[in-house]
Amino acid sequence: MNQSSHDTKKDSHPIPLDVNSARTQDKSSIHTEFTPEERAILRDLIRGYVLNDQQDSHDDDLYQRVVTLEKGKKVRKTIVINEEVGALLDSFADQQKVNKSYLIEIAILDMVKKYK
Repeated sequence: MNQSSHDTKKDSHPIPLDVNSARTQDKSSIHTEFTPEERAILRDLIRGYVLNDQQDSHDDDLYQRVVTLEKGKKVRKTIVINEEVGALLDSFADQQKVNKSYLIEIAILDMVKKYK
């Protein structure tokens, strides 16, 4: 989390809390409201968590697609593609840690399914 993403005072420090004493205190004396600064921090944490969760879910979908590809006999094909598209493929395969052949196979299957 980037500290500059919300307003914080340079001299703000966490407030120590004795959990055992908080449990034994009268419930009306326990602090239950968050300051605007705390709400901003929580909002940033939740946004980060949701975005990471969505990214993880997307990565899991791709991994599941790769795992379910048929493992039968393979054939070598030579393709000629635009240099920029090739660079995108290289970059994406490296980022996702997935074999380029699997990505191309999934893309072809998706295209055939869509335009069949």
